[in-house]
Amino acid sequence: MRDPLFENSPLVTVITVTYNSSAYVRDAIESVLAQHYTNFEYIIGDDCSTDNTWDIICEYNDPRIRKYRNEKNLREYPNRNKAIEMATGKYLIFIDGDDILLTHGLGYYVEMSEKFPEAGMAIQKGYYNNIVFPALLQSEEVIRNHYFGQEDMLSSSFASNFFNTNILKKEGLLSTDYKGGDNEIRVRIALHYPILFIAGWVSWPRETPGSASSKISHARSLIEFNKYTDALIMESAVLDPHMVNEIQNKKKSVISRFVLKCLMKLKIAEATHMMNSTGVGFGDVFTKWNFSSKQIDLLRDFTPLAPYRKDYIR
Repeated sequence: MRDPLFENSPLVTVITVTYNSSAYVRDAIESVLAQHYTNFEYIIGDDCSTDNTWDIICEYNDPRIRKYRNEKNLREYPNRNKAIEMATGKYLIFIDGDDILLTHGLGYYVEMSEKFPEAGMAIQKGYYNNIVFPALLQSEEVIRNHYFGQEDMLSSSFASNFFNTNILKKEGLLSTDYKGGDNEIRVRIALHYPILFIAGWVSWPRETPGSASSKISHARSLIEFNKYTDALIMESAVLDPHMVNEIQNKKKSVISRFVLKCLMKLKIAEATHMMNSTGVGFGDVFTKWNFSSKQIDLLRDFTPLAPYRKDYIR
């Protein structure tokens, strides 16, 4: 089954997790099986779907496929972690039951990642008129951009993340403490490893009504933003203490603006819930809402005439 061109190339683990994905799962599976890069294992984990998703999965008998169906619904992150623990590839990517991977996708991800072996993961991005990809950013640069940048480079879908499998497992897999834990694992990896940003899109994350990500409200996202920031950043031995303090103030500023908007719309219960959930008090709300950080995002001053292009040729 392997293309001789890729015979000595690293094994990649592709994971498809499904739950009632019958309308789209054929697209996902067939896009993976059509890859030009053939040295991959394909783990498909169905989380006890109540439709005919599992029947469709069972139609595919490619020897690279390992499939399982949970006897009960584990929910998203426990199911992802179950599949990760089965992974044996050097790299790992999630192509969920409603996503599509273009035929040259795996080969491109591998090519970029092999050129930048120090990266903890690769993230594909769309067009930026002030950055020439690929671009390898160091830990502090990525964290500063995440909290103080005009455009957060870490923000992405799992289908656009190409993980180093050993690093993902070393970091303790995916946290089950969050409804939307994608950002948490990216920040966790970025705290200890450089992150590679590459030109996309070679994988296409479908935004389907009723998907797990679509059910996460802005308020819930802010509460989780506060939680993972406290858990990861405030106890970090990697970052400068002044930067950590600035992140704390930035976090309170973002939450304070949300609370003020709620109060202006007389949504008292929502404002109270946010303050109780994040520990941001009225004193913070009225003193931190317009906080202006002195941290400078690495990418701020690059322009189309003079773009960031430090690592684009290797």
